[in-house]
Amino acid sequence: MWILVSAHQMHPTKAALMYKKEFDSLLRTHTPRACLLYGESEYLIESSIKRLLQANALEPKVFNYGEYSLAPTLEILSQSSLFGDAQCVVLKLEKKPSDKEIKALLNALAHNPDHSLIVAFLRADGKTQAQYARDFKSLSTHFKHKNIYARKASDKSIDEKKNGVVEVRFFKPNPAEAKELLTQEARALELSIAGNLLESLLIMQGYDIALARSELSKLTLLDRAITQQDIAQLCYGLGSVEIGELLQALFSKADIARVFECMLDGGLSNELSLVSELEQYFYKLFLFAVYIRLHGKPDSKEILGYALPFQEANTLAQRAMKIKERAFLEIFNLLGLWRNGIMQGQKSISLRSLIKLQALVS
Repeated sequence: MWILVSAHQMHPTKAALMYKKEFDSLLRTHTPRACLLYGESEYLIESSIKRLLQANALEPKVFNYGEYSLAPTLEILSQSSLFGDAQCVVLKLEKKPSDKEIKALLNALAHNPDHSLIVAFLRADGKTQAQYARDFKSLSTHFKHKNIYARKASDKSIDEKKNGVVEVRFFKPNPAEAKELLTQEARALELSIAGNLLESLLIMQGYDIALARSELSKLTLLDRAITQQDIAQLCYGLGSVEIGELLQALFSKADIARVFECMLDGGLSNELSLVSELEQYFYKLFLFAVYIRLHGKPDSKEILGYALPFQEANTLAQRAMKIKERAFLEIFNLLGLWRNGIMQGQKSISLRSLIKLQALVS
């Protein structure tokens, strides 16, 4: 029996490193079957996953962070399409898989040409940029295979002349690019909002398009043209009050007194506004906790009426499940007493309340 091996099959082919422009160009003619997505923009990574899924016209099997393990993923990718539907597996990871795992996944994909694999490798909160860069460079070194080919966008047929393994690095969009992307999101949502208001929203969210987009989803509930007052009243800017750092300290058992002192030094003058932000946040956590206990997993669109970026929703879910059911009532009682104490002029009520709050959520 003779086996003919073409020249381009003799050596493993490293994934073609691309950036957004090259990736956009590729998708106009071909759909890669194995994609490694990483970089500094979670929004661009998530939107690229959506585009790939639309191109594949498949319902994905998604494994988020701690849900991933090799065996069930391999089982899906190893299933012959003769006995089932074509599959697209999406792995959203913060921990780098081993080299052997990557090799096994790509081998399974090579033997089943109807299937696809998307690996979104995101930076973990506790990881420095240098550590993240080291990991994605190591991961990309092994993300290669000689027998995986792209599909033609026109008819979905396999093109054996086109490498089907790609890696794409996304950089954070500059302000002009961010505004254009958010404009496209507003258009897709059929939301009437002026360009200057989109800029205001981006500034509030530190030019994080994913967060700004979730605020747009919230604004669609108004079902009318959006005004500056709507944004001021309904949209929460992460930079306006250092609530993110405070919440991180509360849930990680960090020095809450030091964080609160820094907030005071930074100009926090209205402690009632801080209580209001915390009341809103813990009400969200309560809604997440109830929904997860009923349905087994979170769905921010069902819970809040609008979809949150995955990492934000995941953080809310994790924090919600850390709090015992009976503790929520104690938390809301504490926040009410805190509010009354501020209005009555009680000294040090905020710090005392934060210390008690930390004990309830830890």
